[in-house]
Amino acid sequence: MTLRRCSPLLLGLLLVAGLRAQEARDTSIFLRYLALNGTVEQAGRAVAARRFGEAQRLLEPCLAKVPEHFEAHFLLARMAYEAKDFTGALGHLEVARRSLAELDHLYRDEMAAMKAQVEAEEQAMRASLDNLYSRGADPSGCTAPLFRSKQNALDYYEARKGHLHDRENPFGLPAEYAFLHGNCLYRLGRRSEALDQYRQAVQTDPAHGGAWNNLISLQWEAGAYAQARADLDRAEAARIAIRPDLKQAVLAASASGARPLKQDA
Repeated sequence: MTLRRCSPLLLGLLLVAGLRAQEARDTSIFLRYLALNGTVEQAGRAVAARRFGEAQRLLEPCLAKVPEHFEAHFLLARMAYEAKDFTGALGHLEVARRSLAELDHLYRDEMAAMKAQVEAEEQAMRASLDNLYSRGADPSGCTAPLFRSKQNALDYYEARKGHLHDRENPFGLPAEYAFLHGNCLYRLGRRSEALDQYRQAVQTDPAHGGAWNNLISLQWEAGAYAQARADLDRAEAARIAIRPDLKQAVLAASASGARPLKQDA
């Protein structure tokens, strides 16, 4: 699993924080995340290498500065899962989800404010340009530089507005979070809830092979053979590698006495 890298997107939020610093809403959380990004990535590499003690030491000061740091809690959830503390892992995932939801809300508000600001400035510039034309100013005469500057400003606003509307929201829930959530629920015997998480994971990332395999396996295990076959077809159409034993079991689901298959975790 590759941790989502937020630094390029968070760099864009520096502009948000700067433009909105004079207002009451606190956007400094984006800057605090950015400041910790290198340490959290280092902790992620330590977790991937199973150096859990090192990762724990790296994350402690991060959590002291941002107690609900979503990536830090996701890494803690991964470590708890490896320690078979599935309930503890779910607790960290809940914090991560809550933090992401709050950041998502703040991000959307800030982006909406920036869009409104740009649109207001664009309208004011258009009105100013229209006023020049209405007064009979000659765009090719001595006022040409003024016309050009205003038109350049309009081009800038148009480009900036498009950039704001096209910007990806960096705080949507990653598929890997839902996948780990599903694995924890499965280990705790909460299979129907786990299936919902795997479904969410493949909706977020249609190329997530682990989630597809676990989703299909859980449906087969529950006797939902038609749904398992339908999802198998969808996964293979998307060129997802399905475990051969799982594929064979789904295709032969009408046979009696089939044994449940072990989930990928």
